[in-house]
Amino acid sequence: MLISAVSAVAMLLLLTTATAQTVRLVGGPSPREGRLEVHYSGRWGTVCNGYFNDAAARVVCYMLGYGRAGRFIGNRYGDGSGTIWLNNVQCRGTETHIAYCSHRGWGSHGCRHSQDVSVSCPGVRLVEGSSSLEGRLEVHYNDTWGTVCGDGFTDAAAGVVCYSLGYTHLAAYNNRYGAGNGTIWLDDVHCNGTEQNIADCEHNDWGRHDCGHSEDVSVSCITARLVGGPSPREGRLEVHHNSR
Repeated sequence: MLISAVSAVAMLLLLTTATAQTVRLVGGPSPREGRLEVHYSGRWGTVCNGYFNDAAARVVCYMLGYGRAGRFIGNRYGDGSGTIWLNNVQCRGTETHIAYCSHRGWGSHGCRHSQDVSVSCPGVRLVEGSSSLEGRLEVHYNDTWGTVCGDGFTDAAAGVVCYSLGYTHLAAYNNRYGAGNGTIWLDDVHCNGTEQNIADCEHNDWGRHDCGHSEDVSVSCITARLVGGPSPREGRLEVHHNSR
């Protein structure tokens, strides 16, 4: 009986390994941007562009560890080869894996490789602060980190930044952490607060601005916790802000 149970576990592990799925971006200037490929049943393959949009791109970027920041950029990085694994991928953007989105089924498609999807994961980070919760805002685009100008930037925009970093609470902004250097990527950023990432907000084209680095935006994300209670759902309210 023990041998039978061990054999069953081994078979389950083998099947799980054989059908494991993961994703990568290839052919681009960095791991954050490129042609989307998914790994299924031991083989890498591409994804067709039917119904694919920014929401699906956000799921891909989340899987890669870049947060809920993603853009569908057409067929920018060209045609793949071999298997086309997915088509008609429809995501809400909140899924944790592309396999959880609606699609036609693995390997079921009517596409050519000229329809292979490319994705960009524009990164966001806070630098020069005392913790990852606050600092000067920098965004990653075209393989380069750059700053964001304060024109039009509001609490709604700061809230979007904090959400994309995984902090779902309130936010405040100012230029507390001073001037950056190099590229200024965004200017005239206008968010309504419901966007998944700052790149989804209205803004000038990437790199178009009339600012100096003295106008670089800083953001502080406020987190909250309940302590001293019988469970994480109940207790004394404490908030984390400005490193305290």
